[in-house]
Amino acid sequence: MKVLSTRRITNDRHHNAFTGACWFKGDLYVAYRQGDVHWDHDSGRTIVRRSRDGGVTWDTVAVLRGHFDTRDAHLYTDGSRLFCTCYVDPVDNHPVVSGCGVTDDGDRWTPFEPYSGTDNFALWRPVWHRGKHYCAGCRYTPEYGVHWFESEDGHSWVDVRPINDSPEDKANECYLEILPSGAATMLMRCETGLKKPKLCFSQYPFETWDMQQLDVRITGPAVWTVDDRVYISGRWDPIDIRIHAEEDHAAHTGIFRVIDGECFLICVLPSGPHPDNSYMGVARRQDNSHRFSLSFYSNALANEDPLIDQWTKPDIYVADVLFGADFIDEIMVSDLVEAPRGIEEAVEPDPESGALGFRPVRIPADGTPHTPGHNFLDAGNIIGGRGGLAYFVKDIEVGPWDLVDVHLGYDGPVKVWWNGQEVFTGPGTGPAVPDATSLRLESRHGTNRLALALDTRGGRARGIYARWERTWES
Repeated sequence: MKVLSTRRITNDRHHNAFTGACWFKGDLYVAYRQGDVHWDHDSGRTIVRRSRDGGVTWDTVAVLRGHFDTRDAHLYTDGSRLFCTCYVDPVDNHPVVSGCGVTDDGDRWTPFEPYSGTDNFALWRPVWHRGKHYCAGCRYTPEYGVHWFESEDGHSWVDVRPINDSPEDKANECYLEILPSGAATMLMRCETGLKKPKLCFSQYPFETWDMQQLDVRITGPAVWTVDDRVYISGRWDPIDIRIHAEEDHAAHTGIFRVIDGECFLICVLPSGPHPDNSYMGVARRQDNSHRFSLSFYSNALANEDPLIDQWTKPDIYVADVLFGADFIDEIMVSDLVEAPRGIEEAVEPDPESGALGFRPVRIPADGTPHTPGHNFLDAGNIIGGRGGLAYFVKDIEVGPWDLVDVHLGYDGPVKVWWNGQEVFTGPGTGPAVPDATSLRLESRHGTNRLALALDTRGGRARGIYARWERTWES
């Protein structure tokens, strides 16, 4: 796992929390509950913001509001429409009311419209799969419980069956992921005992679930998979306050990898010492199945207004995170070639001819993060601070599938070939950034050749990042 960036996207006088995230038609959307206080307040409303530049700048595109505190935003798409789901917290003995707003272009949104068929259930994280909408809805009163809901249109829902009504668990919030294969993974919050969640697995058509209780205390659950690896996140409190009630403690937005039911902490995102954080939205990028935009809320940074209490007015953050898909650790690099016209002179190299003096360059075994050498194919010794073109060639053995994704980072202008065909030309400046460009390419079963020309920018460029993976089928 590598956190490429973390950005705060709000800085106002509100309590901003409970996020959802989704990529839709090339843009990143984040939704969250904005209010004056954490809970149960008539100021609560759901805000939807959009970034057209991958999470750097943001504009507000929708405000959804029911009759009272409208909270726990979630975003998902059926491919042509983007849904923002939230629910209205009960007031004056009224039940929970779940509903959504919808857009087909990101600009024009329907107002909050209550669902039908959900009764007193909060539809916390719906998803769309194979032409149908699914959700594990949770109930808080008169007793806790989780039921399975299905919908043909995303508005009228059917309570199909209970999943967990056990009074011993008091199950409620469930984060659901359904992969294109029909494999479903869900993280279920349990309110009793040590608040250790249950990790749940099912397969289309989702009639039964296998559940295992995990060994960490997490609320505000989130779950996602990368290849065959399962990751979870939530508000993680390593201290059992029932035992250590007199001790100071803090909750963190922790990310864990789950292996055979055991949770291994791999990252803590900026959280702040006050235990009001987390509630992550997970948005897998459309062009890179190993790269995610993770939204969450935190009080890690103080407001720019010194009169605003940092701990009671948290903000929304978005982390750009890369998981899995190993980097190419060795590649053939040519001698430097003079090129007065730069990258436009580049032609596909032939490493077998011997004329270019290709030799292997490897990622150093002791490379450290955030420096050239960590996953960076550094040809600086060959380039030697001189201007010209350096060629990189890698033969990749691909199994019997049609498409692969190649992810590249570079610190100078580049031209790329795949099996003899030019597939990309683009500018580049230092430093190189992993996955700056992602290419979806048609492969052949067996050996496929990736070739790249790098313009050294007068000797200032040094090398490339390169990864490849089987595409995420859809």
